Amino acid sequence: MKQKIKKLLTCVGAVGALTMMLSVPVLADTKEDYDWSDKAAADVNTYANIRSGADINTERVGMLPAGAVVTVEGEENGWFQVSSGEISGYIREDLLVHAEEAKALFESVHGEGEIVGAQPLNTEPQVHQQAASAPVSVSDSDLALMAAIIECEAGGESYEGKIGVGAVIMNRIRSNKFPNTLSEVIYQSGQFTPAATGKLASVLSRGASQACYDAARDVFAGANTIGDRLFFHAGSGNGLTIGNQTFY
Repeated sequence: MKQKIKKLLTCVGAVGALTMMLSVPVLADTKEDYDWSDKAAADVNTYANIRSGADINTERVGMLPAGAVVTVEGEENGWFQVSSGEISGYIREDLLVHAEEAKALFESVHGEGEIVGAQPLNTEPQVHQQAASAPVSVSDSDLALMAAIIECEAGGESYEGKIGVGAVIMNRIRSNKFPNTLSEVIYQSGQFTPAATGKLASVLSRGASQACYDAARDVFAGANTIGDRLFFHAGSGNGLTIGNQTFY
């Protein structure tokens, strides 16, 4: 672009070029001109949270979908300060890849189209409605059990977090490392604490919340916010953090 402008100045003179530049809209970088040296892409299954500070306890200010791109502005305590459009904040360093690796990831997820950046927080989980598998038939008792364990483990979490817990259970059912039925997975010794403490039985007795029933139905329909992960724990750590839980 700069060389084109230089040639223009040479050919028509500074005054004429200035007139032309004022009358022609500024062009955005083409894909070929895009500089990846200070860019990073979200290396996650669904999205990475953008937070207001370099701490898991700070508020969310945006989200970066899988493969989407931000500009890296700095680094602080294991977090990268990033910006994308009007959104700026911090993303954990383990959720990003950089430069040419970011370019390769972006193209594998989004193809050769326009650069995709950060998104504002949405009340509806529109970016997470991708089905990980075909829907399965489910009995009323299995629906109640799934809703109950979701309430026990993620009753205070976001929709995405609730789906994450349910998806872990579905992933285990499909894995040859765990039992292959819903009840056997949930009641497997040493796995889900609420099943052993009686909390699960209590929720089953009174019935789970509508939000947890909705999440359970979506899980059985194929919703998945955590990919093929088989475990989760409270707090941050290595893995995909959604709300107050980390899936790995």
